[in-house]
Amino acid sequence: MTEPTYLPLMNSIAVNECKGEALLSAWAATTKDKGLAAALKFVSIREGEHSLAFTKRMCELGHEVCEEKAYQVFKDFDKLLAFVKSDASDMQKIERLTAGRREGDQAKDQKDVFTRFFDDTTIDPETGALLGRYIAEERDSGRRLRKEYDRVCGMSGQSSEMADLRARVDALREEVARLRNMRSVA
Repeated sequence: MTEPTYLPLMNSIAVNECKGEALLSAWAATTKDKGLAAALKFVSIREGEHSLAFTKRMCELGHEVCEEKAYQVFKDFDKLLAFVKSDASDMQKIERLTAGRREGDQAKDQKDVFTRFFDDTTIDPETGALLGRYIAEERDSGRRLRKEYDRVCGMSGQSSEMADLRARVDALREEVARLRNMRSVA
């Protein structure tokens, strides 16, 4: 049986969605924020369903999922999983999982990672339908998580670096005002 050219993509999705489910469900179990927990649980369920759907489709095509052949989205997965299970703050977990990248920080001309999925014109209709649903749900999951991340971080889409810079500027302003008050009293 000839191996479909899109098999590596399906394999990578199956492997990484399974890992995404584990990370998000572990985090949902540790957060005290009910809104964040609900979003994490919802997206976690979706990630697990994606993993199973792509695993099933690969089996239907006569192939097994192989973690060793998958593109690894999550580097040092075991360390990352331990981190999301830890008592680190939700903000720290957001920073670690997004690697400091937020939607507002991305260049406007940066291409959507999913747009190239359909460059392979040999994709069969059933796999194409699965990929289409997967892409739409991934985009929706991203929006749901970004909304919660922004709420938790209180940044409305600002990067943590920008929020940190604003906090430092505010602290400097307070210190300058304090020094002016001391000088005017003396």
